[in-house]
Amino acid sequence: MSTGLIIFARMGSNRLPGKALRKIGDKPLLELILRRAERVAANPAIVIATTELSKDDAIENFAKTHTIPVYRGASEDVAGRALACAEHHGFSRFIRLCGDSPFFQPDIANQLLEQHSEKQLDIATNVFPRTFPTGTSVEIISTKALRRALSADIDSNDREHMTQYFYRHPKNFSIENLKAPNTAYAKVSLAVDTQEDLERSRWMVKQLRTTIDTANLDMLVELSEVWTASKQECKTPNIMGT
Repeated sequence: MSTGLIIFARMGSNRLPGKALRKIGDKPLLELILRRAERVAANPAIVIATTELSKDDAIENFAKTHTIPVYRGASEDVAGRALACAEHHGFSRFIRLCGDSPFFQPDIANQLLEQHSEKQLDIATNVFPRTFPTGTSVEIISTKALRRALSADIDSNDREHMTQYFYRHPKNFSIENLKAPNTAYAKVSLAVDTQEDLERSRWMVKQLRTTIDTANLDMLVELSEVWTASKQECKTPNIMGT
């Protein structure tokens, strides 16, 4: 089984334009994802999938600088871009990572890869339902299953949100979910989707006593919770007038 790891990244975020190459610490967000991706035990072939829009030339230039293959496809048809990328590289399955997840956990990918192989699943995931923090989503997707889903003439919304169709039709596919060991994880966000998320991530990196690419989930969740609590305190009105 040929396993790939596809990072979906683009520059055109509405809430945080250019976020893929925004600096966290001294490195672009996308580089942090790459460093973690390189720690996935199966050593999958890593590809960055971006769009054909001119603004994403910057993503291609980044990929070339880091000697990572890049695949460019339709901006809205993410599912179609994923399938074309997987077929181009001969992946029978691939790990899907979002380009807003600098703190995704390779250990989660390792567990899901093992689960996917042992049970010959269409999808092994940790978001059905979500119990891990936002920003640590990992999906192992069978290329054959994605091809089958796209042959069902799915609508544009399902094409934009690649695995949405699978989760709406779970009886048609073999899907298994990995549950988080801590119920509090689901309330935490480690994704970078807004300016505040970016500021939180930069603050977290400054607090780390280990390298960014090896920081474990408990450590990151704790830092995120401290940041959130500090922000809530700042917004709490001083009702005592002192």
